[in-house]
Amino acid sequence: MKRRLLLLFSAALGVASAEANDNPFGCSGDACAAKHGEFELQQSVAMRRGLDLGTGFDAGYRGYDLATQLEIGLSEISHVDLILSSGVLRSADFRGSFIEGFAVEYKRLIGVAAPDQWNAAWAGAFGYSRVDAASGEERTETSYVGRLFLQRDFGTRSQWVYVTNLSTGLVHDAEGTCGVLEWSQGLAYRADDHWSFGVEAVAEGCWTRFRTLANSSLCVGPCVSYRMTGFSIVCTHLWQVSGSPSTDDGRNLRDTSRSETRLLVARGF
Repeated sequence: MKRRLLLLFSAALGVASAEANDNPFGCSGDACAAKHGEFELQQSVAMRRGLDLGTGFDAGYRGYDLATQLEIGLSEISHVDLILSSGVLRSADFRGSFIEGFAVEYKRLIGVAAPDQWNAAWAGAFGYSRVDAASGEERTETSYVGRLFLQRDFGTRSQWVYVTNLSTGLVHDAEGTCGVLEWSQGLAYRADDHWSFGVEAVAEGCWTRFRTLANSSLCVGPCVSYRMTGFSIVCTHLWQVSGSPSTDDGRNLRDTSRSETRLLVARGF
């Protein structure tokens, strides 16, 4: 049975003909969409490490966020994403795995520009979560998010890629509704047809009742990607350089984590 499954999986990879994700960034989205009749399967693993705010486990905190995403091309300029999120958490208060929730996102290109011009896209997403990935606590949370993507390829051979994303939305749980704002950007250099190297920055904040700042953070780090026909892999490492509120002897911690490594693997078919 295992051999049969392996053969079926290998055959599925062999017949894949669609181009894989061409985005060289692990956290910032680009202004591209899966074409009509094409699919792309993405699997991401984000590893969060830091200090534990509780006791025990050697004051260590380890979180692994997993997201399985299927892009379905609806037309030449739009697609829908189906996302299932899960995780593994080891902290002073929780040790185990869980299914976090799901999300559905619709993405549409605003315009397709020539090289050295701006590309743009927008997206709307609905999410449902039953577990807090930072603490492992069960709760019911819904979210509504709108996103704007801007991208520009430039250089003599369009080897430079710059993207910026702005996301804003509402998150509702038993304690009320809060507003969220996230801004990310990335700059990468395509060294050849396969390798790209760059840097990313992600800033986010949350306001309760739309007027009181609950938390904020700014993270920066390098990214590297490898791409071949039908397959791509991206690795990004982020360090938190600032955040509020400050906790644990003045150290700024985001979800009790000071750094995050994100690995994204994509396959088109």
